[in-house]
Amino acid sequence: MEIGCGARVREFDGRRYFYFWHYEREGGRSLRKEEYVGRVDSDRARGDLLRRIAAYHGKAEQEFARRRARVEGWILREHTSA
Repeated sequence: MEIGCGARVREFDGRRYFYFWHYEREGGRSLRKEEYVGRVDSDRARGDLLRRIAAYHGKAEQEFARRRARVEGWILREHTSA
């Protein structure tokens, strides 16, 4: 499983652009995806990029909590069943 996200700056014709990258599950595999956000000199693009990163981290935290609860449930069942 790959978990992560971040920002990438690409330059085209002397202009710089933000791209948001993140991992997604697709067909049982982790794939790195990139999404165009906007120009580096745009306040709106910077804010959008930060919101996307925060949202990704929030979803990852929820997924970790769900998986941890499942593992803890298995452990409890193993130690309490006899």
